[in-house]
Amino acid sequence: FYFSDRSRSEIDLSESFSEGNEDTLSIRSKSVPSALDQELVRIYHCAYSLLLQLSNAVFSSPFALPSLKNSPEGSHRKWMYLNVPEADGDTTSINSMLSVYSETGDYGNVKVSGEILLNINYSYKTGALNILVKSCRNLAVADEKKQRTDPYVKAYLLPDKSRQSKRKTKIKSNSTNPEFNETLKYVISHTQLETRTLQLSVWHYDRFGHNSFLGEVEIPFDSWNFENQGDEWFVLQPKAEAATDVGLQYKGELTVVLRYIPPDRNLMLPLGQFQGKKSFKKGKKGDSQIPSGGILEVLIKEAKNLTAVKSGGTSDTFVKGYLLPDDRKATKHKTPIIKKSVNPQWNHTFAFSGLNSRDIRNVCLELTVWDKEPLSSNIFLGGVRLSTGNGISNGKEVDWMDSQGEEQHLWQKMIDSPGAPVEGILMLRSSMGKRR
Repeated sequence: FYFSDRSRSEIDLSESFSEGNEDTLSIRSKSVPSALDQELVRIYHCAYSLLLQLSNAVFSSPFALPSLKNSPEGSHRKWMYLNVPEADGDTTSINSMLSVYSETGDYGNVKVSGEILLNINYSYKTGALNILVKSCRNLAVADEKKQRTDPYVKAYLLPDKSRQSKRKTKIKSNSTNPEFNETLKYVISHTQLETRTLQLSVWHYDRFGHNSFLGEVEIPFDSWNFENQGDEWFVLQPKAEAATDVGLQYKGELTVVLRYIPPDRNLMLPLGQFQGKKSFKKGKKGDSQIPSGGILEVLIKEAKNLTAVKSGGTSDTFVKGYLLPDDRKATKHKTPIIKKSVNPQWNHTFAFSGLNSRDIRNVCLELTVWDKEPLSSNIFLGGVRLSTGNGISNGKEVDWMDSQGEEQHLWQKMIDSPGAPVEGILMLRSSMGKRR
């Protein structure tokens, strides 16, 4: 089994879990500048406009930018988190040449009006979410002076507002009732999709100024009926207030592999596989070195799109792990530190022993990602919790048994597959407070 040839640490949990306080995270709010100086935006915009004018000689329409295909890393995976599909006849995914610029715009200068016609379906067989943007009607006039609107539609799967999550339609010239008939696609597991909200916003494209916001609609998928294949009109709404639940901010994702080995199987494991941290319970001389009870192995593979907190757009990252309710310092696991990377690969295994089947349903694996700061407190970058998510541990209500979506699904899949490794890509929370 491939866990055995990577760095690892081990903790024996054969003693009963001590009830302790939840690990308090000292989180410093620290952001990386994301908005360009206004003058720099103007310079970039001029360059962008010049490129568009030059493209007129090549493309039949001044709005028909070439589609840029992404080639996602890790194509060997069974499925990619928000994987961009190969381009086909009914798919358009235009990546902005200046992504930072495209996010700037006038949100309040145009009075929002109109509706958008959508057809949304999901293929359980291929894991493809297809959003057919058919048309809009009665859009506001964005440019009062010229009495024109050049609309396009932009999509995100919230809370992910990264570049990988963005999709766009083509721009339609001078129409308040545009016909798009374009399909925006995402590849995502259904368990993850249930935790997402589709945000579609309509914009007026202004070649020589700021794009103007024309309205948006947000569609949560936790209660969406994918059996309904019909077209549906949605009324465009003004810009929504920023989300109050900070736990929903996108902080990147963490890839882990779990394996639970029941007590009746762990005697088959090689002795040398368990050399790491000392056990909780100090055995007598001559005792066997093979841990008692069941074993939980956690392979911390990699993370993607972590927050950069150092100059140069990097972080020095490591993962810390506890098996709650035991959050004593002696039970802490840590990976090595990967320097200067927001897409680190650790391939480090945590091992917890002394766990029977009942324990597995009453504990919570908490993994948090940090930036190492040599002269000050480490900076929290995000975290996950894996458990049954029922809010109860050993008959008591606890805040930390709050797993949901892919966290909960992966843990249950591990329980249902004893002895077998299960892999998952988990969206990092931006806060480890109890989820609402």
